[in-house]
Amino acid sequence: MTIRKTIAALAVLLPLAAPALADNALTEINPNADILADTTLEIDAAPEAVWAVLTDVDSWTQWLPEFASARLDGPLQPGTTLYWQPQGQTVRSLLVVVEPNKRLIWNGSGGAVHVWELTPSGEGTLLRNAESIEDWEFPGDHSDQSTFLAETLNLWNSRIAERVAAKAE
Repeated sequence: MTIRKTIAALAVLLPLAAPALADNALTEINPNADILADTTLEIDAAPEAVWAVLTDVDSWTQWLPEFASARLDGPLQPGTTLYWQPQGQTVRSLLVVVEPNKRLIWNGSGGAVHVWELTPSGEGTLLRNAESIEDWEFPGDHSDQSTFLAETLNLWNSRIAERVAAKAE
């Protein structure tokens, strides 16, 4: 599958309408969800460097060229809406946890929860990129939707690591 198709399919995961921030905001993936992926990558950089790339939403299109745009509708804090446009689709998610240099979590429809965690590890950072989706179907023929999601998250992980390394040069 091409990166373009992967990103286009992933864009369908998140809704056009962000959920309202409420007491029921989800802050961890559901291990029993229909679609589940939990990935990690060691990055040879401090959590602050990884966080800087991850949260520079306006620059996502530089390391995710399949995205036409990405922006926050406000400051990087819980309750802010994240808009991104892969393959001409507008996707909205709601930030529910922002812990600088540690965690970034957003929620989407279908019970989607996306968790980014940064943990100091030796001289670098262990990046965790995980998502669970309660009720969704990827477009196209994906017999194992969790595997498809994991491949996409691993792509994002490697792109973040490359971006962090390039900024360090």
